[in-house]
Amino acid sequence: MMVKSADSKGGKQAKESITISFRASAVGEKLKPLMIWKLKTQRCFKGKVISKLGIHWKSNRKAWMTAATFEEWLTDFDQKMAKEGRNILLTLENTTCHKHQTV
Repeated sequence: MMVKSADSKGGKQAKESITISFRASAVGEKLKPLMIWKLKTQRCFKGKVISKLGIHWKSNRKAWMTAATFEEWLTDFDQKMAKEGRNILLTLENTTCHKHQTV
């Protein structure tokens, strides 16, 4: 999702971006969404525990899903499925953050 705002310095159009990853199973089981934004903590979340908001919050300079963020999520997800004794088929879109290494 990309939001365009008013002109910034130098006449260029300012851009704010946020990455949101929704995950669900074929039977409708939903996992917490993964949100990636530029700031580690958003002002509106001041005084709140982000882990209790029902989202996984990550941050980086461009608000992109990086290979490191994806690998961290995938490792956590794999451990959760192994703990529950579940076998899954994971379908991914071919994007630049996924294709650089075999996970």
